Amino acid sequence: MVEELLFKLCGTFSGSGAETEIAKVILAEMQNCSGEAQIDKNGNVICTIGKTQEPARSILIDAHMDQVSMLVTAVDDSGFVNISSCGGIDSRTLPGSTVIIHGKKAATGIVCTTPPHLASKKTPDFEKTEDLLIDTGLPAEKVHEVISVGDYASFSAKPQRLLGDRVTAQALDNRAGAAGLICCARMLKDVAIPARVTFLFSTQEEINSVGAKTAAFSLDYDETISVDVSFAEQPGIPKEKCGELSEGPMIGIAPTLSRTISDKFIGLAKSNKIPYQLEIMSAATGTTSDAIITSKSGAAGGLLSVPLRNMHTPVEVVDMADVENTARLLAKYIMSGGDDSGR
Repeated sequence: MVEELLFKLCGTFSGSGAETEIAKVILAEMQNCSGEAQIDKNGNVICTIGKTQEPARSILIDAHMDQVSMLVTAVDDSGFVNISSCGGIDSRTLPGSTVIIHGKKAATGIVCTTPPHLASKKTPDFEKTEDLLIDTGLPAEKVHEVISVGDYASFSAKPQRLLGDRVTAQALDNRAGAAGLICCARMLKDVAIPARVTFLFSTQEEINSVGAKTAAFSLDYDETISVDVSFAEQPGIPKEKCGELSEGPMIGIAPTLSRTISDKFIGLAKSNKIPYQLEIMSAATGTTSDAIITSKSGAAGGLLSVPLRNMHTPVEVVDMADVENTARLLAKYIMSGGDDSGR
């Protein structure tokens, strides 16, 4: 069930500022969870469940639904397409990659790369995204018929199953978090919830959390939980800066986050035998939490992250068990009534 959901979400393009199609997919999923679901004027999907009238506590839970992508900046006289990054795409993975340009109709292209036979010592190992060109194989006049400046481009990479419960896809940042929210809402369907719970699937996180900022300002909540991805262990990464695949959600510990909420997550994980790990951050979290907890007069915030390898590439990797356990822990937290410390 998690695999089908992840593949559906990752198979739908949604660059920052172009989340229309993924919003429709998520809206349909959330409408099946007996909630009031809508898309607001900034493209965010908002769904409310639980005790909507005079609740003792209101909880806002967010996962961003955009992905890193590219924008077309020019088409030269030979028909090659110039691009720039929209979000923090890993430009090291671009040369030689197959991409899709989302123009008047989808156009497949290849990111040009210098053949090793012709490379010189002056040829950089990795180039900036802005220095790269896409070759569609078409002459310039044909390119101009279907591609315009401002069109989006994304990796051409289909979601695939790996060994065990692991999958690879582009946009698992943050479709893994979005899937966690949807799975959580499914778990809570027909369950009496003591609080009002608002699920927010926000836009444009990769370009400064625009959707989370505007939605948070318009919503009422006592506390907030953000669900995102974070770095999973792999060769070349310091162990203390990442979590491990298959070891459960990463519970955020940071000066900007509520230690009460983090400790409650830890207690619920232990009592319900849900695997978990800690993510220690010495400053801001780099997630939508930073925007939401400082909106209006502020609110206590928590953070759960799904461990992910190869962030911002076409081959991101997660373990589906981590997604499901994130949803389980979130559901247990909601059913407990949230932060009951009196804050």
